Amino acid sequence: MIEFGSTLKKVRFAQGLSQQQVADKLNLTRQTISKWENGRGYPDFENLILLSELYGVTIDQLVNRRTLNLDPVQVLTMNKKREKAMWLTRQAKIFLTGVLILLIAYVGSMSYRTYRQHTDLEPYVVYVKNVKRVDRVTRKKQPGVGQTLRITGITLTNNEKIRYPTEAQLRKRKLVVKIGPWQQIDFSKITTLSREILAKNEK
Repeated sequence: MIEFGSTLKKVRFAQGLSQQQVADKLNLTRQTISKWENGRGYPDFENLILLSELYGVTIDQLVNRRTLNLDPVQVLTMNKKREKAMWLTRQAKIFLTGVLILLIAYVGSMSYRTYRQHTDLEPYVVYVKNVKRVDRVTRKKQPGVGQTLRITGITLTNNEKIRYPTEAQLRKRKLVVKIGPWQQIDFSKITTLSREILAKNEK
């Protein structure tokens, strides 16, 4: 880069131009021209063309293996490293994309499981409509084991009474309301009975 900078300086001197004059013609600062000539940077391709026209030389006279002090072996080595880095970057992107897809799939499956757990509970709960009153009794199942709950009877809104109702009886009288997982319903008007409790009435 130092050789390139000195070449820029030589061709500028040959045209009798100062750094400030060159900077003014390119709409740049004098510090930018100085940086190029001191080997601390390169002009971009567009400014390189403008410099060659301003100095009356070809681009090849400004930029060649000698002025850039290029070592072909070093360039080839750098090219190999650059391509390897790009390949690793692509592989990393592919890997991260795969991980992201798996993560999304996992979250989706967990959400679906939660949904299934919710909907699977629906068949185990019987929603009874037109019920005015539910009579329950708690009995000890076995000493030290706990208590069990049974339904001794339900009274309908028309005052009809059903003793020890079973799920089959409720279905036969069309008192069971089927509710979808996302269905909006006024639960204040519905009595919820467990199938497990109703099953005890059959024993």
